[in-house]
Amino acid sequence: MLYKKGIYLFTCLLPLLGLSQTNDTLSYDGIVRVIYLDSFVVTAKKKGFSTESFIKKVREDKTFYQAFRNLRFVNYKSDNQITFYNKKYREKANYSSKTQQWSDGKCRITHFSEEQASPKFFKRKDYRYYTAKLYDKVFFSKDTVCDQPNSPAYDENAKGIHKHYQELKKLIFEPGTKVDVPFIGKKMALFDEKMTEYYDYSIRIQPYKNVECYVFTAKVKEEFQAKKRGKTVIKYMETFFERNSFQILARNYHLVYYGAVFNFDVEMSVQLTKKGNKYLPELVEYDGRWDIPLKKPEIAKFKARLYDFELP
Repeated sequence: MLYKKGIYLFTCLLPLLGLSQTNDTLSYDGIVRVIYLDSFVVTAKKKGFSTESFIKKVREDKTFYQAFRNLRFVNYKSDNQITFYNKKYREKANYSSKTQQWSDGKCRITHFSEEQASPKFFKRKDYRYYTAKLYDKVFFSKDTVCDQPNSPAYDENAKGIHKHYQELKKLIFEPGTKVDVPFIGKKMALFDEKMTEYYDYSIRIQPYKNVECYVFTAKVKEEFQAKKRGKTVIKYMETFFERNSFQILARNYHLVYYGAVFNFDVEMSVQLTKKGNKYLPELVEYDGRWDIPLKKPEIAKFKARLYDFELP
């Protein structure tokens, strides 16, 4: 039934951005032993920096999810571009728009000032592609939608496509949260001691837009790039944490999975900015492909640039 409805995209695509692992009780001793620290981090360690505490913060971080959630309660403009390609990487459909979201702090609606689409982008006034439907779900509110800032992030009673969309959000935003994604399972467990043999981990100090950051990087080792392709899903992840607050400011991803049932190869880049006391995404870029049974493969790129934020 999942395949027939095409819902699999919402649990295994991109996935649009993230990583995950199971809720097993973990010790960070294994990963701490193999993390490379640059000289600046070593100096910071002498002043109280704890590698194990840092990894715990990486795994339990909720600031990244909160930044996207903050979009529901602010006014902003956005430029949107989506392009789909065939197997030979020739363009076959595209879409672009300029939008303005209006919000009173509880309810929001999206107005389209400009909108252009090639003939094959829509099908009977609906999106032809699941990637486009997902993009719409994340960034547009064509009808008035109301929400409470303190409402639960997830609906425990959600079913069908809404449940799978929630699983995707966990996959994207909450490292360490158990995610119901068939077949992938512990292959997303980036911090599991059993996975450390496949990765090079490092922590360095580097400025991001003039803000000093801790940068955590996990990259599949060279000898496993081609071999044991099915053992890892996260091929590369780089996260910039503001040094003082541990707020995430940017993330870059590369996720790959080739299985007998479905496969995907996705690169993602997200940059955040601060308006008042809120962090918000200002740039989201996606370049990837996915293939599920009974559906045509989708190869797409999209870019969302968000700006002119106003707090109601």
